[in-house]
Order: sequence, then C-alpha cells, then structure tokens
Amino acid sequence: MKKILAIGAIALNSMFCMAQISWETNPVGAVYARQGGETPSGTFRFTSGGYEVYTIATADKDFQPASLYYGENNADKAKVDAMARDGKVPTALNCFVVKTPEGYIMFDTGLPEAKGGKTFERLASLNITPEKITAIYLTHGHFDHIGGLLDSSGKAAFTNATIYIPATELDFIRKTMQDTTNQIETAYKDKIVAFQTGDILPDNILPIEAKGHTPGHTAYQLDSLLFVGDLMHGTAIQMLDPTICANYDSNREQAIATRNRILSYAIANSLTILCAHAPLNGIIL
Repeated sequence: MKKILAIGAIALNSMFCMAQISWETNPVGAVYARQGGETPSGTFRFTSGGYEVYTIATADKDFQPASLYYGENNADKAKVDAMARDGKVPTALNCFVVKTPEGYIMFDTGLPEAKGGKTFERLASLNITPEKITAIYLTHGHFDHIGGLLDSSGKAAFTNATIYIPATELDFIRKTMQDTTNQIETAYKDKIVAFQTGDILPDNILPIEAKGHTPGHTAYQLDSLLFVGDLMHGTAIQMLDPTICANYDSNREQAIATRNRILSYAIANSLTILCAHAPLNGIIL
C-alpha cells in the first residue's frame, strides 16, 4: 500500500509540475516519436520559472537491453522483465542549457563529435554558439557527460566557460580517467572550480549530494528546476521501482537511497526533475 501511495504521489506531482510549464517547439522543429518508443531527437525548449530551458539530445540513443537492470545474480530479472517491453528499456542521452539574465549556462556536455556526439550541431540549430556558454555544471565525470568539453583537437570547446565539478568527483576521475581528466584540466587551466557540497554556486545554483552512481555524483537546483544527471538510467522502470539499479551504478545501496531521497525532495518542493537519460524531453517529474 505504501508503494502504491508513493507512486500515486509521484504521478500527481508530475501532473502539477507539467501544468506549470509552457511548452514550445524549437526553431528546427523537434521530432521525438520513433518506431518502438518516444525518444529525444534534436532539441526541445520550454519555459519554467522565468527561465528558457533547452533539452539537447547529445546523441541519438533509443533503448538499452533490460539485462542492464537485472542486478547481481539476476536478482531483479523477474520484475524488470515484467516492466520492460520486448526486453528493452527506453533511454536517451541529454544535456541541458538554461538562458539566464546573464547568459547561457549548461549542465553536462555529452559526447564529443568523434564519438557520435551532436551537442554542437544541435546548439547551432538554436543559434547558441559554444562561446555563449559562460558556465558548465558537471553532475559527474563519466565520458558521456564530460567528453564534449573538448573539441576535435583536444582543446577547450567552450572557451568562455568556467567548469564546476564536485571536488570528490574530480578526485575520482583523476584516478579512473587520468588521460581524459589531464586533457580537460590542461585545456581549461584555471577555469575549473572544484566545490564542496553545501557551497552556493554562481547563477543561484545549489549543488545537492547525489552519490551512488559515482562517489561525487551531484544534482543541481536552480529555483524550481532540479538537474539530476544519472539519478536514473531507465526512468520507465525506475520511477515505478527506485530500488532497481542499472549496472552503471558504482554503489547500489547508495544509489537506491539517493533516488528515494531526491524523488521525495522534489515532490515535497514541487520541483521539475531533468534527467540525462530520460526519454522524450528529459523531464521525469
């Protein structure tokens, strides 16, 4: 019964949040419907709380195999298979751009062009050049979130941007992704800011500890918007059962606790959640 009530609360709050948003198609006309499911294609724009927000599909990605969510010793296989249509779970790869009174800020960057990334192509379709981005807030250091920081020559792709990353996460990727991290730190030099959870960042950004996916994984709150990175990878099943983990989560117990805490926080505060791997437009609540 408690689980049913929790799901109902999520659904009701989702409708409430959607009612507060005015939707608008992007200049090139985003198309999301595809055979087999709805996935983000191109860009999507909406307004919320006075901000213009752009969801950018940094790569064209539709589904993941359900087996990625089976858990250790296939413990979750039965419940995942019961929810995952045709053995597939809808997914996406998004980053987000927000127009503030001072300019444009960004949450994660997606993949580089050499790896199929389309961030710059889709920014261009919105007439947003990389030079217009003044700040980039990284939820964590996985390559599909930080790879777009570098151009094809390995130089800074966002020449006017300051990069904000949790100190714990920076320490983590220095050890686990040494070559990439060295490239990024060389390219951006003194424009990388490693912060602590609890710091108030520029642009009125509040970082919120969200470890579990990685040791320093962090969500960011901007007024009623909450950018949660990889809080979930398969929202179609994890919104119904937050105890299900993708095998990308480095610490399953922490990831589950974080999902429950962040979802409860968002519901209690009527926040709109934007997730990097949520299909359609990146909004899950």
